Amino acid sequence: MKINKLLSNLEEYVAVLSLLVASLLVFLQVVLRYVFNISLVWSEEVSRYIIIWFILIGSSIAVREKAHATVDAVVAYLPTIPKKIFSILANLTGITFSVVLIWSGAITVSNVMELGNVTPAVGIPMSIPYLALPVGGSLMLLRFIQLLIQDITNFKTKDTDGHPPISDGGETK
Repeated sequence: MKINKLLSNLEEYVAVLSLLVASLLVFLQVVLRYVFNISLVWSEEVSRYIIIWFILIGSSIAVREKAHATVDAVVAYLPTIPKKIFSILANLTGITFSVVLIWSGAITVSNVMELGNVTPAVGIPMSIPYLALPVGGSLMLLRFIQLLIQDITNFKTKDTDGHPPISDGGETK
């Protein structure tokens, strides 16, 4: 649990820092371009790559908080047990997506490293921006597995009213 809390804090710090840095870079670029008529060649590229990392790490946070958009028009009217079954199926689908993201991201990173591509403005290896795919996918995979274990554990348990608990936002009600 201590490692999970450390990982959660690290995800949140990286997300906040990356959003802050990207926002400041874009703001600085706008001020320099329109007020001083000068432009930073590298700021757009760096902010784009920072935002990509932010989105993939933020997706892991959204999985942890169960904050991804869902279409639950039908599921909302189901009894508790079928809801839990659909939750387990949704987590299995998320695990599958994460594995595909990790696999395809790793192949892409490997191909880019073999070709020796670098970013146009900054000149860093293109593997660094593309590494966001397997890293973000791995974080999401971990979070989906945690939710799956939580759903399976809570599947047969009942609360004090005799009703199975309904999981919402990572906490059992």
